[in-house]
Amino acid sequence: ELRPQATRLPEFLADLRVMARTALPEDVALVMDVAPEPPPLMLDQGLVQDCVLNLILNARDALAGRVGRIELRAHALAQTWLELTVSDTGPGFTAQALERALDPFYTTKGADGGSGLGLAMVYDQVTLSGGTVRLANRTGGGAVVTLRLPFKPVGPLASPGAGGLVLLVEDTDPIREAVRLMLCDMGHSVIEAASADEALALLELPDLTHVLSDINLPGPLSGLDLLRAAAARSGTRLALYLMTALPAGDPLRRAASLEFPVLAKPFDATALHAALHPPQSKRASA
Repeated sequence: ELRPQATRLPEFLADLRVMARTALPEDVALVMDVAPEPPPLMLDQGLVQDCVLNLILNARDALAGRVGRIELRAHALAQTWLELTVSDTGPGFTAQALERALDPFYTTKGADGGSGLGLAMVYDQVTLSGGTVRLANRTGGGAVVTLRLPFKPVGPLASPGAGGLVLLVEDTDPIREAVRLMLCDMGHSVIEAASADEALALLELPDLTHVLSDINLPGPLSGLDLLRAAAARSGTRLALYLMTALPAGDPLRRAASLEFPVLAKPFDATALHAALHPPQSKRASA
């Protein structure tokens, strides 16, 4: 269960630095940088602390007793994501590790070196928060792990248009990015999923107000299945919408339109705003 609270990032990371420093040898430098400093954010401090400490300890192990450097950098990305990047000057990820390091029980430390659950735990917790985890290697050597968490400022900065928090479910990356930017321009905060299975785990997030899902999604569940599950769980708490490129006569689209508002793709910001913000008289009559 997520427990977000108002967090000043520089102070939070300063405390985290004290905890991390005790676990590092003297010949490993630890550098933390927050630039520019974001406003106070709603963050689950325990979750972020666990994830970042896990990454720092993994970086320590990768250095394997050598003199080295671990860097944690934090910044806001387009006022949509809080990006936290942990990098080191070790050997970096192997090609296999880049593919499998987020899998449970995968480890490069040998039978006695680790459980293989550290990065999998980071992935699960960040995904639960509506974020993403990406692995890469630094130019010149070393590993880089990038966490992105939804950027949710405290108080009136949280949603300039009082738009609420939207769960956006779309499996095509460019479309999801374009729709996310439209929603953010309207004043919404946005969390993302690429399948109904991922989205189901996010339906209980605090402050969630809307779900906007494509009808066709990878996996056994469609967007229509997802919204039916959301309606069963939340009653009228969530505003539920579908979008699709299916033709008007498609049986699945016709069935979906009998239960939920359906927005036809492609659409622009004006059409999206009209779909998500119908006149009050129409809402009342509905």
